[in-house]
This record gives sequence, structure tokens and C-alpha cells, in this order.
Amino acid sequence: MGARIDYDVAIAGGAYDNRMLQKSRQVFSDVSTPEQRQAADAAAEALRERLKGVSVKMSPEATEFMTGLRERKEAMYAENERIRQENSFLNKENAFDQIGTQFSIISGELSEMGFYDSLSDDETLQVDQLLAGITYGMNSVCGNMKEENPGFEQLSSHAARFELESSTAALRQFSEEFVPSEMRERFDKLIDQYYEHNAKALEGYRSTKEISNELLAGIYDRTASKMVRPMREEEKIVQQVGKVKVEDADFTKAAESWQTYFKMLVSGEKSVDDSITMMQDTLNALASGNSKNQGLIQYVSQWNSFSIENARHYWGLLI
Repeated sequence: MGARIDYDVAIAGGAYDNRMLQKSRQVFSDVSTPEQRQAADAAAEALRERLKGVSVKMSPEATEFMTGLRERKEAMYAENERIRQENSFLNKENAFDQIGTQFSIISGELSEMGFYDSLSDDETLQVDQLLAGITYGMNSVCGNMKEENPGFEQLSSHAARFELESSTAALRQFSEEFVPSEMRERFDKLIDQYYEHNAKALEGYRSTKEISNELLAGIYDRTASKMVRPMREEEKIVQQVGKVKVEDADFTKAAESWQTYFKMLVSGEKSVDDSITMMQDTLNALASGNSKNQGLIQYVSQWNSFSIENARHYWGLLI
């Protein structure tokens, strides 16, 4: 796999990251010396002594005024909170419209359910790395907060559609295998939101490389008759891939094929390697416009290799 996921970055904001942050804060708070703790205790005791026997008697008018002031403050705070909730970007019907990586939203929801409560630090880390790997590709395209990975190439529209189908199926498998039954309904609803959010974001999506290849293909066509040298092989490939047009029906057909392969994988009918190979063949056919040109197929296969190899990795952990 050409690009590797930087898990130290990818799991930021997840359950493991938050657990380690809490532990580091606890360690920091525990480093005070006995002398410092003794001085703090002495100061607190002195304050309590000074306050002993101190009482304040308020007039009825003052009591009424303070009561009214407190009520007005409470009403003001309640109104401000209502306005904040109604207008906050975080208050969205779909959880994935919130600020954060798609992984951190999933890990955060599982934390709220208590999923991680009985897991050790190592187990929590393993779960978060798995979820980060599953969601990494889609987050790179559709996330509200994206990881910086200089070695990661922007996904093609074809790979992005594969990522959507594969990651959603993998999350459903994760739910079936690891999420307790009492939490599963809530988590499955979250997966539905994940698919809905990303499917909508992918409408009309094309990577900058696809746009560039299309422009170059047009330039090559217009200047072919004026070229003083033969077109290089890589230029021919770019010209061919830049002319590939994929219709919605093609994406739908490919998605149906991938979903069939996921079912075969989960049922044990096919191995992980065999299933991923069939998925890759479908992706290559989609991205190349069903071309038989081996150079073109190799080009799109290399371009989309991250999505395929990452899927091979996380499906291998799930099955």
C-alpha cells in the first residue's frame, strides 16, 4: 500500500485519545509535593476558621430583589441556551454534520453508550484504530475535519464510491460482531446517518486529478495534429482516462456488485483476498470505462490502490 494511515493523527478525538488525555491530566494533578499539599490544606483550614460564625441578615426588600435577580438570570441563561441550541452548527439532525472527523463522531457515540467502559487501554486503542481505518477514506472526502497526511492522494470519484459501500458494510459488520445488543439499534441508526451524509456529499464529486486529466485529454486532442513528436505512453494513458465518462447507472451497478461481494465475504463463501480481488476488478472496470487496455487498467488500479489495500486490512480484522 503506497500511502499509510497515520493512526496517531487519525484517532485524535476518539475514546482512546480522550482516555489518555484524562490520565495525563490526572498524573499532572498528582505531581504536587507533600509540602505543597500541606500548605494548600492549611490555607483552606484558615479560610474556614475566618468564615465560622459569619452570618448576613437581609431585609425583606433585599431578599425579594435578590430572588428576582436570580430568576431573571436563570431566564436569561435559559433563553441564551435555547438560542445557542437552535442556531448551533453542532445541533444537526445527522450526527455527521457536526464538527469533527467521522471517526471521532463514531467513537464519541460509542463512548456515550458505554461501549468502551469495560475495555482495557490496549483494547480501546485497537477498536479506535479499526474504526479510524474504516472511515479514513470517506473522511478524507466528506469529513468536516480532515487529517493532514501528505502522502495521501485525493480519492478518485470511483474509489470514493467504493469507500462508501465498503466502509458502510464494514461498520455494519462491526456492529454485528462487537456492539452489544442493547446498544445496536442506536449504533445502526448512526451507520444509516453515516451512509446518508456521505452519499449526499459524493453527489457530483470528482477529484482534482480527474478534472486535470479531462482537461489534458482535451488539450492532447486539439494539439495532436501539431505535435512534432509522438505522444508518450503516459500521455496516451492520461488522454484515455480523461475521456472516461461514468454515468450514475454505472455507479449503481458497481455498488450492487460490491454489496454482493460483501455478503459473500461475511458469509464465508469467499475469503478476504478473493472478495477484495473481485471488488478491485469491479473498481478497475468502473474507473477505466470497461477498457481492455492493460496500461490503462494498471494506471487506475495504482491510482485507487489505497482504498483497496486499506479495505483488505480492515476486512481482515473483521472477518
